[in-house]
Amino acid sequence: MDEHVYSTEAIAENYWEALRAGDGSTAVGMFSSLPELNAAAPQAQSVVLSAADEDEGPADEDSTDEDPGESPDEDTGDDSDEPATEDEAGDTDEDTDDGTEEDADTDEVPDEDRLALGSVDSVLLDGEALRHSAGQLEGLSITERSDGADLAFTVDGEPHETHVPMSREGSSWLFFDDWKLEPEALTEVQLSVPAAELGGIGQIEVNEQPVNLHEDGATLAAFVPSVIDVDIDSDWLSGSAREVVVADGEHSVEIDLEASETAAQLLHDEVEEYLTSCADQQVLMPSGCPMGVQTPNSVDASTISWEMPDTADIALTFDDDGWSVTGASSLSATVTFESLDHFDGDELDESHDISFGLDIQVSASGEDLVVSVIGD
Repeated sequence: MDEHVYSTEAIAENYWEALRAGDGSTAVGMFSSLPELNAAAPQAQSVVLSAADEDEGPADEDSTDEDPGESPDEDTGDDSDEPATEDEAGDTDEDTDDGTEEDADTDEVPDEDRLALGSVDSVLLDGEALRHSAGQLEGLSITERSDGADLAFTVDGEPHETHVPMSREGSSWLFFDDWKLEPEALTEVQLSVPAAELGGIGQIEVNEQPVNLHEDGATLAAFVPSVIDVDIDSDWLSGSAREVVVADGEHSVEIDLEASETAAQLLHDEVEEYLTSCADQQVLMPSGCPMGVQTPNSVDASTISWEMPDTADIALTFDDDGWSVTGASSLSATVTFESLDHFDGDELDESHDISFGLDIQVSASGEDLVVSVIGD
C-alpha cells in the first residue's frame, strides 16, 4: 500500500491535475463542502454537486473503518469519468494520465451546461476557461502541510504562493487519513466595468469565454489558484486586466474602458464631414454652421473660400461618466474673398479669422456609435 496517495500532497497533486485538464467536476468532487457564494449557497451547491452525486455512496463506503478488507479498486474501477475520491488517488499514474488526456480533449462547455451558481457565473470552473487559467501558472510546486498544501508558482515571471486548505474526513484501511478540500479553496471574484452600459458593453471575455455583465459588473466563482484574464474589445471601446486568485483576501477587479482608435477615427470623420459641409458653402454665413462674418463691402461670392481648422487636437475619451470630447470648444476658421469698397469702389482682398466652438455628443446605440456635431 502506497502511503503517499493518502497524503495532502497527493490530494493537491490530483486537484492540480483536474484544474490543468479543465475537469471542474472532478475538482468539485474533492471538496468537503462548497462555500456560500453571493448568498446563493443552497441552490448553488446542489447544482454544482450534481456531477458528483453518484460518487457519494462509494466515497462514504471507502471512508469507513468497518470494512478494511474491501479493495479500493472494486469501489471505483467503473467510475473513472466521475469525480475522484481519495481511494482513486491510489490508482496508478497511468490511470491518472489517461483521465487527464480524455478531459483535455473534451469540447468547449456550452454556456447552458455550465456549473451554475445562482447569480455567480461559473465559467471559470470548467472547460477551456479553466484550462486557460491553469496554463498561465508556471513552475508549480507543492509542499505538504498538516492542514493542506502550499502551492508555489509564477505568473508572468512574478512569484506567487497560496495555501490550499484541507480537512481530515475519516480514514481508509484504519491507518491512512482521508482528506477533502475545504470550502476556502473555492472563492468568488468581483468584476467591475464602470460605465459599461453607457459604452454599449453588455458582454466581456473572461479567459477567452463570453461573460454577460449585470449592472456594469459580474461575479465569478474561481478555484484557488486561478488566473483571470479579462478582455473587452468592441469596435468602440477596449480594456483588459489580469488577476491572480489565491486563498487570502478578497478579489475585486476593475476594468477601465478606453476609446478605441476606430472610435476616435469615426469622431474625426464626422467632424471633418461637418466642417467640409460648412466650407463648401460660398457664403459669408454658412447655413447650420457656427462661423460667419459680415462686411459692409460688395462681395464677389465666387471668390469666397473657407479654411477650416485642423481637427487633430479634438480627442475622444471614455470614463465613469461615459463619452466625452475635448479640444472642440476653441476653434478658428479663416475666410477670404474679394470685395469692392462700399465708399470708393476700390478692390479689396479681405481675410477674417473667426473663432467658434463645436458641441459634439457621442453615445452608443446597440452596436453603433452615434456622433452628433452641431455649432456651439
